[in-house]
Amino acid sequence: MKPVVKSHSSLCHQRGAVLIILVMLMVLAFSTALLTGISTNKTKLAQSEKTLRQLAEAKSALIAYAHLSDPDKTVTGLQQRYLPCPDTDGDGLEETPCGTTAATGWLPWQTLGLPPHKDASGYCFRYHVAGAYKQGTSTPPLVSALPPAEFSLSDPDQLLSNDVVAIIFAPNDIVVGQRRDTTPGTPTECGSTSTAARINRNQNLLDSIAGETNVSGPDFIIAPQGSSDTFNDMASWVLSAELL
Repeated sequence: MKPVVKSHSSLCHQRGAVLIILVMLMVLAFSTALLTGISTNKTKLAQSEKTLRQLAEAKSALIAYAHLSDPDKTVTGLQQRYLPCPDTDGDGLEETPCGTTAATGWLPWQTLGLPPHKDASGYCFRYHVAGAYKQGTSTPPLVSALPPAEFSLSDPDQLLSNDVVAIIFAPNDIVVGQRRDTTPGTPTECGSTSTAARINRNQNLLDSIAGETNVSGPDFIIAPQGSSDTFNDMASWVLSAELL
């Protein structure tokens, strides 16, 4: 029997088929990677939108609290605009008294009548409140003569406002240098029963960029998402004019 000899044309057809299969596999791999990237970006956008909605809800709750905080509930009352003290252990309840100067801690979501609002990474919101507006200040913040705001807010390029009386931050993921242990103490909904635990400290939750830090006031900063590997804070803030 004579051996079968493949023609040049047959070999070319086989090589062409193999090439087509390789091209199809490359297109499939590229399409899969592209769709995965689109899906990941859509998920991140949805998470950011949810965080922004919850920040807006927290701001609205703070303003509502201020409008109802006057101890004089008669028809001549409701002329004061107190804001709540922060929550220092993460159980959602404000810690009073909280001194006469600006204070910081977790957003007191239970005190505000909210569920525990959290960012996409599962961390509760942080809260700074000006001393002249919070419970415990010696001079009531009257609508007729609201105290000067103590905080300013900027982005990396410009001042956005110097009329900020409270600011709420979504900390988001841990960045380099941060640790969020709940020890000593035991975990609470947001933090730890021990105020000494790293998770209760702003330096392990809030970030710095362009020479400004959100760890402490009076000057705070925001920046676009993804503008830095070491900054991912998101924020909502209350202006004194919004308490009228």
